[in-house]
Amino acid sequence: MNNVYMLRDHHADQSRKAGYVYAVEPERAAELIAEGYAVKADFPTLNNYQRQIDRAVEVYREHADRIEKNAVMSAHERQYKIAEARAQLDETIAKLKAGYQTELKALSIVSAQKAFKTEAPTPEAQAFADGVLIQLRTNDPADVAALIRAQLPAMDGPTKTELLRRFDEIKALAGSKAALFDDMTAQLKVGDSALEYKILTQIQRDGNAGVAYDHLTKTHRTYQPGYLAGEVSAQYRSDREYEAAMAALKGGE
Repeated sequence: MNNVYMLRDHHADQSRKAGYVYAVEPERAAELIAEGYAVKADFPTLNNYQRQIDRAVEVYREHADRIEKNAVMSAHERQYKIAEARAQLDETIAKLKAGYQTELKALSIVSAQKAFKTEAPTPEAQAFADGVLIQLRTNDPADVAALIRAQLPAMDGPTKTELLRRFDEIKALAGSKAALFDDMTAQLKVGDSALEYKILTQIQRDGNAGVAYDHLTKTHRTYQPGYLAGEVSAQYRSDREYEAAMAALKGGE
């Protein structure tokens, strides 16, 4: 599955609203992006936490199955092992979720900082922008717009930034044909940290890295109320309290 951030509402196969992040099949993601409905919303470091959580849940499922099928252990022993496995999974997921949130906040801060940074001007970029202004004084703005548009695919970052910096001058000289330049602004952007920040903010608000874990705790038999016998739960809690007390005593020596 690929995460996409919707730029516009889309209701073809299912309803997807602008301003939200959705997990979709790779082929569907490519279509939505190509049609201008969405942009990628995948962040490698966040995805890594997601994979670790999903893997921990899968390992637990397999481990719980092996324990329950173990004919050598008594029923009490099997349940005690399940209690241990549950506690270990809960602790692992809590740490991964905390790491995910820390990384998400860090990415948001970096993205917000990047939003106000621009490409440093170069002599070549400044000369190009000067050339555009000269052309607008001596030629049809429609022709100048066509010339700029033809160069956009190969244009470097500093030149794009310089054109945006002087965009008001360009439009003023274009006069009644200023609208011909409006659709260039999106293509002149070098990166889009502001949009990236919006995506990260949306993930912070509605995202959940622990979907697989939440589903497990709600539906898996070993997490259902009454699965663990009362005496097993009591023994497990007592053992952990004893271990904690011993660790505290050793730490005070």
